[in-house]
Amino acid sequence: MKRQWAIIAGMALVFTACGLWQPYDAAAVDLMARHMPPSWDHPLGRDHLGRDVLSLLMLGAWHTTIVLVIVAGVSFTIGALVGTGAALAGGATETALLRTADLFIVMPQLVIALSLTSLFGLTPVTAGLALGIGGWGPYAILAHGLARRTMAQPFVLAAHALGVGRAGILSRHVLPNTLDTLLTYLASDAGRNVIAYASLAFIGLGADTSQPDWGALLFEYRKFIFDNAWLMLWPGLAILATTLVLHLALEPSMRFGSSVRS
Repeated sequence: MKRQWAIIAGMALVFTACGLWQPYDAAAVDLMARHMPPSWDHPLGRDHLGRDVLSLLMLGAWHTTIVLVIVAGVSFTIGALVGTGAALAGGATETALLRTADLFIVMPQLVIALSLTSLFGLTPVTAGLALGIGGWGPYAILAHGLARRTMAQPFVLAAHALGVGRAGILSRHVLPNTLDTLLTYLASDAGRNVIAYASLAFIGLGADTSQPDWGALLFEYRKFIFDNAWLMLWPGLAILATTLVLHLALEPSMRFGSSVRS
């Protein structure tokens, strides 16, 4: 697990550095240098407006990082609270909370995100909030199952018999035995959210598709697929590489469940 989290931390640092520094001004237009092929000064070349493609991709990496952080915070917080709260509450409250979570699972995350971003505009912040709101359902179901499993353990039943309240059960037993698995699922979900954000940026829904988002760049460069196909190659590879690295780094950690700790 330490290796997997080290890879995630390394990617986060690299993507954050990309947001703080780019070799050229990503918004600088130079029509005299449009469609310039890769060179020593511009390793990925220039696009149809003469902008440095590498700088655009670096800013896109930063925007993707913002989205992933917001999605993780929203999905994890809502899902963990609803799922764990349902397990502790029981009865009709538990049923109502789980049915609500099921609704957000049945409704595709991308459809919910498209609806929200079409109303409030598409920025990394609004996209992160929209994807987080649309994706908390699976976290709630997972948190509920983990909490119920933990609450059935003998040491939790003994704590109940000794008069320990719900707050004590939650802080001493439930959370320590559910957070590891929830965090692992959260990390493994990052690759899917990279693709989801790229899809939102590609569709655009009236947003400025010239913004340096990987999906928006794919949408903008699609017009040159026959004349300068290499323009579409770079944002596509950025999405593929990021998703693949996250998957390969985190997939082994999903094979094993967390052990129960008393």
